[in-house]
Amino acid sequence: MTRSQPGADRQAAELGDAGHDPVVAPVVRIEATGSAVPAGSFDDLVFLSEHAVRAGLPALRAMPWFVSARVFAVGRRTAAVLAEAGVRAAAPGDATSEGLLALDDLADMRSRSVLLVCGAGGRELLQATLAERGARVARFECYRREPVRRLDPRVLVCDAIIAASGEGLRQAARLWLAAGGRADVPVLVPSARVAGLGVEVGLTSLHDCDGADTGAWLRGLRALTQD
Repeated sequence: MTRSQPGADRQAAELGDAGHDPVVAPVVRIEATGSAVPAGSFDDLVFLSEHAVRAGLPALRAMPWFVSARVFAVGRRTAAVLAEAGVRAAAPGDATSEGLLALDDLADMRSRSVLLVCGAGGRELLQATLAERGARVARFECYRREPVRRLDPRVLVCDAIIAASGEGLRQAARLWLAAGGRADVPVLVPSARVAGLGVEVGLTSLHDCDGADTGAWLRGLRALTQD
């Protein structure tokens, strides 16, 4: 399980309950940037991860426009973390930028201002598409992902790798291959896009689980067992 905390421990426990033997070995750690909220007011807030909620929500609550803004979450888990903090958010079933862009409420964005609450870097699809739809878009990069420099040696005996994002997959592959791990280890990924990235970095056995929740990983593991 290569994803960052606290999601790694949560999903590992769920996989363990299902009879698997997960090894938690995050390949990135999350650090707050301390960045200020961009100037101006915003009609819409889009949280792109649960890390964005934890790092960015306290500062956003202090903004006078916060109470009237529409709130969106990239997926159900991010929406659940917002709900725990007392904030209701709309979320797509497909926890991706493409899923967000398919929401009816984000179709016509003329004259609207949108703040993406996110980590440093990442994909540009959401920002570019919302701008094409007429929105003024800004980014609140409230956290960064720092790469782990050493791979936990316990993972070299694992039968499969779970990589929840493209960035995580790249880092996991670099560490895994540098440590002598085999290129044909089965790697479970959340989408065909991320599977393609795995091929680019030298992995040869990518399995698209069509999601990054525990249910998706369990489906992927069952498929591996049947194969």
